[in-house]
Amino acid sequence: MDCLGGFVDRERLSRQLDSLLSNNLTYGQLTELGVVNRPLTHVLRSVCRLTTLTQLRLNNNRLIRLPRQLFHQPQRSEVTQRNDNSITELQDGLFDGLQRLEKLELSYNRISSIGLRVFNGSAMLTSLKYVDLTFNRIQTLEPWPYCIGINGQFKDKTPIDLGHNDISSFTNMMGWKAKCRTTAVHFHLILINNPIKHISDILRGWNISLLTWFCLNPQIGRASSHFSSLFYPVTAVF
Repeated sequence: MDCLGGFVDRERLSRQLDSLLSNNLTYGQLTELGVVNRPLTHVLRSVCRLTTLTQLRLNNNRLIRLPRQLFHQPQRSEVTQRNDNSITELQDGLFDGLQRLEKLELSYNRISSIGLRVFNGSAMLTSLKYVDLTFNRIQTLEPWPYCIGINGQFKDKTPIDLGHNDISSFTNMMGWKAKCRTTAVHFHLILINNPIKHISDILRGWNISLLTWFCLNPQIGRASSHFSSLFYPVTAVF
């Protein structure tokens, strides 16, 4: 459903979509849904009730918040909320239990706050292969990318793209503790175009000692803009 280039009455549109998605021919049958280029400011209740929905795209709307009810269906495998929405927060519990979620795109929003439990081990995001949070307003980074890497089932590095944000500091309010591991942790952390000054800011912010740093076997890349850091074979890109 695409309304690009036309005037749309928001209230009328909401009623029509609710009616369409609640129809017996749709409910229980729909697996993919795209509602793009529309003036929606909230996710409709009828969308939250679509139990068979696996892929959801809500590009170019005016969403300001994602309801937890939207993700109560564990079969969700892909969520895209990109391009000119106005989401400001990812609250704790938002993605809990989505063990089939493979792809999460939330770029081009206004996200400045990410709950401490959104991506930690309790969320059970064991199938996550790709996270895109580019072009948001994130200022501090907790060590949750490591949690995604350690909980993943895949040998390939999980791309976690945080490029084009305002990240200038690293914090550890979630209480994560760096430990030497015998098994590899796989994720590809991309931090291009953030105002980060020093690699050592990560060590201080995430409470990683020099002894643990060497134990984790870091490999510094040859190019000044690339380095493998913290949890081999983790790759971080600045």
